[in-house]
Order: sequence, then structure tokens, then C-alpha cells
Amino acid sequence: MTNKRKTLATIGLAAGLLLAVAALLISNRAIELALLSDAGRSLSWGATLFRALLFVHAMALVVVCVRLMKKSVSKPPSLPSSNPQRTETNRNVWLALLILSVIALVLRLWRLNTDLWFDELLTLLNFVRMPIGDILTRLPDQNNHILFSILSHASVRIFGESAWAVRLPSVVFGVMSLWALFLLGRKVLDSREALLATTLMTVSYHHIWFSQNARGYMGLLFFSLLSTWIWIEALERQRWSWWVAYSVAAAAGMWTHLTMVFVVLTHALVYAGTLLVLLVRKQPVRPRLSWGPFLAMLMGATFTLQLYALALPEFLSVGLHEVSLESEWTSPWWVVTETIRNLRIGFSGVVIVFGGALMVALGWLSLLRRSAQSALILVLSPVIAGGTMVALGHNLWPRFFFFAMGFALLIVVHGAMIFPTLITDRFTSLPLAQSLSATAGLATACLMIVASAVTVPRNYAHPKQDYSGARDYVERQRGPNDVVVAVGLAGVAYRSYFAPTWSVAQTEAELDALRQGRKNVWLIYTLPVEVKAYRQDVWQIIQSDFAIVKVFPGTLGGGEIVVCRQLPLAGRQVAMTR
Repeated sequence: MTNKRKTLATIGLAAGLLLAVAALLISNRAIELALLSDAGRSLSWGATLFRALLFVHAMALVVVCVRLMKKSVSKPPSLPSSNPQRTETNRNVWLALLILSVIALVLRLWRLNTDLWFDELLTLLNFVRMPIGDILTRLPDQNNHILFSILSHASVRIFGESAWAVRLPSVVFGVMSLWALFLLGRKVLDSREALLATTLMTVSYHHIWFSQNARGYMGLLFFSLLSTWIWIEALERQRWSWWVAYSVAAAAGMWTHLTMVFVVLTHALVYAGTLLVLLVRKQPVRPRLSWGPFLAMLMGATFTLQLYALALPEFLSVGLHEVSLESEWTSPWWVVTETIRNLRIGFSGVVIVFGGALMVALGWLSLLRRSAQSALILVLSPVIAGGTMVALGHNLWPRFFFFAMGFALLIVVHGAMIFPTLITDRFTSLPLAQSLSATAGLATACLMIVASAVTVPRNYAHPKQDYSGARDYVERQRGPNDVVVAVGLAGVAYRSYFAPTWSVAQTEAELDALRQGRKNVWLIYTLPVEVKAYRQDVWQIIQSDFAIVKVFPGTLGGGEIVVCRQLPLAGRQVAMTR
């Protein structure tokens, strides 16, 4: 055992013992007093669970360090590698990756300070502004992406409250995800295709949009890519350092967004399926079997439970019982059509979109022939996630599948590179056939990159939701006695942040009370799908008694801010007869 490893083991042993003592001596009440801003609030059994898991993890650290100090750890045999041919990456590739990172950073910082959209606003108001202890211990709904909220809170404390400061952690995760994608792509494909996929991600409209989104989705994408790369590397290397790294990455992803469970579940299912295939084929399993994957999954689960322990009682009693009313958002067909619409925004034209779908099919089938493990790992997680949400009747939004974007880019680039072989394979006797195929594949991939880059300016054309633009317009146009009322989600946004003096109506009775005896009434709403599903009576009044004056577009699908004005009585009668 080297002196360096012995020193690290000694430090780990001391840290484990200190944590174990702390778990035993620190009381639940002490934890509550240290973390909670409301002295009357209790963490219930969450504090006990946190202390118990802290003790378990501390003792596990002690055991591992003691064993390391006694003997070196032998390397166990491994499952077959998902890509047995290891490729070296030269300096030029790393330099290109660094240049892409700089370009990506510039593209994601540009116009970062535009209006927050509704979900970002909820993140700021309900979580980022809270003390750090409350962020750690509050989970009243699924909108607290805890790790992101903590990082955003730190950013706001350092730079002051602004839209760009709230979004800054997503920008960082966005740039880091380029490196994670490259590492994964180099492992399952090769360095050239990995770099092409990274370039496509750099100039992706959707990636830039989510990098400027103050939510946990970009962090989820990063940890999905990182954990998948570590998982594949760990299966090949079979070293405990890799399994621990996987557990940490998986737990961090879960702490960012619970959708990460589908990525981890995919890893487990593919590994179990591989072992089952070996058994069915009557191949020896025991020499290939190690405890690493099982303990890594167990560690990831307990780490995740530790991170959520303090907030878990509130989540189980309140947050878990969110209900999604039947609407377009719960329809799988809506997800399909909205995804196609979003792809048309992110690429130049319908032909490119459907051509990309062809590349996805070709790329995945090719990867399946090369490595079934890798092919399944890249596609199963969004399939399982979508099926689960449909079964639960949960709202389905395209952003729910964003975590799989990196997987899709690897597949589509691989498909573009092999597409020309469908033609050149017919002319294998020609001496230049292979060279022409490689050049044509590179040209196809570059065409997709250019088609994506052309759409990047659309991301900056409008804010995600233009609350400020609509507010300023109404304030310029309204008379001194006019009433301005915001309904639905727009009412929450204006009352809490953009225009606190405006009136808000969430029911028919509230809207009627504000309109009583008033001739000039302005009404503002957004996301009509939500208004129709959750406030049908208000929606009927909007349709019969109001006329749209101006629409303020945004890059959020359906997120336009609609400004209406009350019709004269005669106009209302005409509208009702239509």
C-alpha cells in the first residue's frame, strides 16, 4: 500500500469516526434549530432518518478505510466492455472541446437577463429566496429541484437577485454537459463522432434554451450523461473508486431531479439483462460477476435517501399528492405533436427533422449491432419514464424527456456518419468507396450542425415569457379609471413579482366582482391550456366578454402573454352568438 493511499485511508477513517459520533450525539432538535427559520416547524421523523443514515454511511467509511489500511484491493474480473476498443484522444480534440466550451458559454450568457417564465418565477419565490436550511428541508411539491435551488441561492447571494443570477447554475451545467457528452460518446462510439455530437449540442437551440432556464433540467442532463459514462467505465475497470463515483453522480442527479431514477433504473435493468442472457446461453456468469454494481446501486440509493431525509416527511404528506387534471398536457399525442413542433424550431425545416428521425433509427440499429448494452442504455430511460407518467396520468411535457437529449444526439450523429454506407456498400469494389462514404457521412453530420446553428438566433428573439412587455404596454394604454386584472398563472406572476398593484381573479366570482360597474377592463392571461383545464368558468367569460388586443410572443410553447379588453355589451352579445 502506497503512503498516499495510507494517508487518505487514515483521513477517511478519522472523518468516518467523527461523523458517527456526530450522528449519535447531535439531537433532532439541534438539527431543527440549526436549519429551520421557523422555530415552530418540525422535521418529524426526517431528522431521525438523517442521523441513522449518517451513522450507517460513517461506519461504512470506517470499514472501508480499515480494510484499505490492512491490504490493497484486488481487481475483480468484469463483464465484457460495451466498447472493447479503447481509443486515445489527441491534444487537438481536447483543444477543440475547449473552444466549443467557450463558444457554448458565450451563446448561453447572451440575453440571459430576460424575463423569468412562470416555473422559474416559482423557483425564485418559493425556494431560492428561502434560507439555505429551508431549501434543504422543504419539499411541498415536485418543483423544488433541491441541488439547483441551493446553487441558485448561492448565486443570488453572491451577485444579487436578477434573472441572470438565478439562471447562472444552469449555464454552468450546460457547459459541463458538453464534456460529459464527449466522454460518453468517446466510450460508446469514437472521438470523432463524440466531438461532432458535442458540436451539435453546442449550437442546439434547445440546449441553449434549457441552459438559460432556472430549473434543474440542465443539471439532470449533466448527471444523466456523467453517470452513464461512469457506469460503463466502471463495468470495464471494476475499481471501487469508479463505483463510488457512480453512486455520487447518481445521488447528485436524484437530488437535482427525481426523474434521474429512470436513468439509474435503466443501468440496473441492462446489467441484469446481460447476466440473464449469459445464463440463458449457458455461459459462465460467476467469473464475470462482481459485487460492484450491486453495492454501487445500494450506495446511490442510501446517498439519495440521506440527501432527501430531512424533506421526506413533507414530500410524502404533501408533495406526493399533486394531481394533474385531465388536459392536453396529460395526452401522449400532445407530447408527440409538441415535440415535433419544438424540433421544427430547433432545426431548419421539416425535411431536416424527419431526416434526423431516419438518422436516429439507423444510428440506433447500428449501435445495437455493435453493443446491445450501450444501445439499450441510451434509449430505455425515456421510454420507461414516458410509460410511467402515462400510467400515472401525470402531466407530460417535452421538457420531461430533456434528460435524454445527449443520448439522442449521439445516436443521430452516428446515424448520419453511417448513412452513406447504405449506398457505398453496393459499390465495395470501387477503390474510393470507403473514403467517399466517410466524407459523405461527415458532410451529413455537418449539415445537421449547420441546420441547428441557423436556428440559434430564434432563442434570443423573445423572452421565454414577456410579462414585462405586456405590463408596460397595458400601463401605457390604460386610462386612469381602467381596471387591470390578471387571471390564472398570469395572475400569480403579476401579483407576486411583475405588477403587485394589479388585480387578480382566479374564479368567476372574483372576476365578476372586479368588473362590476366598470366599462374599461383589461384582462391578461397566459398558457390557455391551464386556464381551460383549471378555470373553465373564467375561460368562458374570456371567450364571450373580452377581445384580444395584443399578444406578446415568447419562446415557451403556449407561453404567449395575451392582453384582452372587455367588449361593450352589444359586442358581448355578438360574441355569444358566434
